[in-house]
Amino acid sequence: MYHDKCFQLEPLFPLVALNHKQIKKSTTGGYILADKSKFKDIADRLLNINAENLTDIVEKLKTGPVKPESDDEKACFKVLNDLDHAADKVQRSIASKKYMCNEIWSLVSYLGAPSWFVTFAPADIKHPMALYYADTNQT
Repeated sequence: MYHDKCFQLEPLFPLVALNHKQIKKSTTGGYILADKSKFKDIADRLLNINAENLTDIVEKLKTGPVKPESDDEKACFKVLNDLDHAADKVQRSIASKKYMCNEIWSLVSYLGAPSWFVTFAPADIKHPMALYYADTNQT
């Protein structure tokens, strides 16, 4: 621990620190995306998006997978893809998990499936629920 324990002893400090780190990474991802040659196309798509179609797509996505049918829906999906690309560098985001899953599938496809697995799991005696039940004499 550092000499200034004021923030480190705060119960919500890890959550706030993670949130700050994610905001910083998403900002960096936006800057990296702005430097690319596709930036003008992305900006045009953002400016010309049809908000009604976007809300319709969101409502459809709540019920299950959606395939774009019209040109406006395809443009909305391109915008979502652009935002997904910017969020790739943000740790623990859905986009980073999706790209990580794609990398794993690529490795499995290239190298073949692993023949054995090793699982590292923490000991149950360190689990907060186990400590709680051990302290309260409940089963």
